[in-house]
Amino acid sequence: MRRTLWTVLCSVPLLLAACAGEGTAPRAVAAPRAYSTTSPIFLELFGAPPLVSASVSFYAVRYEDREASIFFQHPGGGPPTGSDRAARIRVRKRSLDGATLNGVPVGDSVLITMTVVDVQHQIFELQPAGLLFNPRDPGRLAIWYRYANHDFNGDGAVNAADLAIEAAFAIWRQESVADPFTPLVSVPIPVLDQVGAQVPGFTRFAVAY
Repeated sequence: MRRTLWTVLCSVPLLLAACAGEGTAPRAVAAPRAYSTTSPIFLELFGAPPLVSASVSFYAVRYEDREASIFFQHPGGGPPTGSDRAARIRVRKRSLDGATLNGVPVGDSVLITMTVVDVQHQIFELQPAGLLFNPRDPGRLAIWYRYANHDFNGDGAVNAADLAIEAAFAIWRQESVADPFTPLVSVPIPVLDQVGAQVPGFTRFAVAY
């Protein structure tokens, strides 16, 4: 059985607290890395089914693990499964300890909403804007890109050059629409078409390289 993103991240000390699940990954996960470029290239989807919903909301509650996902419609019909995820946000038990919202302390719960603002490039917005988590236990975001064209360099063939590009994928964040995107330290998992990262607070996010 293939691992979920959170299971594979168990091998990465930076994201150890996010792990759950079982199974065996087909190959090793790339180590987290920092990125310095300021000109991201965003992925584009091709042939993706419609989303079940472009937005999802849930209450994050102190001392409870809570999460929510946005799904593509299942190709065969019926309810979506884990393999149909577009993105997932997870808030840990201690994420609200010392959390603030625009400088004001957060209470025991907060309503969180994740919305797709650009389906073609899979840009996600998380609200409430200005929410900052406990830096010792921030939120966890995973984005899937299985419907992206995997000929990332556009040379007409999917080969080792594309795998090298894929290994450099990261989740990038944008504080506001007028601000540039900047990369987060991320864990790309090419074999699962996923990228994961810790998110200190809420803004806009996308997979890019």
